[in-house]
Parts: sequence; structure tokens; C-alpha cells
Amino acid sequence: MNKFEGKVVLLTGASEGIGRALSMKFAEQGAKLVLAARNKTRLQELKTEIESIGGKALVVPTDITDIESCKNLILDH
Repeated sequence: MNKFEGKVVLLTGASEGIGRALSMKFAEQGAKLVLAARNKTRLQELKTEIESIGGKALVVPTDITDIESCKNLILDH
């Protein structure tokens, strides 16, 4: 069993850099991912990459400097 099998991991800043790298590592370990960042296109590309290795991901475009955007991330999903 993978270390994060059955766990949900929410990552902000997931569309690039460390956030993107962490997303892939968590996916490889069986986590279900909630991917949050401002750039929806990059998030969708990451979701496709994660799914190509058998992972699962939900894309939620989010600007963490905006309270309504954060509420959407937490309360509506």
C-alpha cells in the first residue's frame, strides 16, 4: 500500500515549481489531490499528467489572496 493511499491532499500553488513537484510525488504515493492555484490552464495540464500515471485530481482555480476564492476552495468542494 502506498503511503498516502486513501488520503486527500490539498496543495496551493500547485501549478508550478515546488507545488507541482509535490503534486506529482503525492500522486505517485496514491493520494487524491485537490490542486489549487490561479492558473487554471496549468492546473488542467497537471491534472492530465497526474491522471496519466493513474492518479486522481480535482482542479480548483484559487487566488489565496482573495477571501471569497478561499471560501470556494474550502466550502464548495
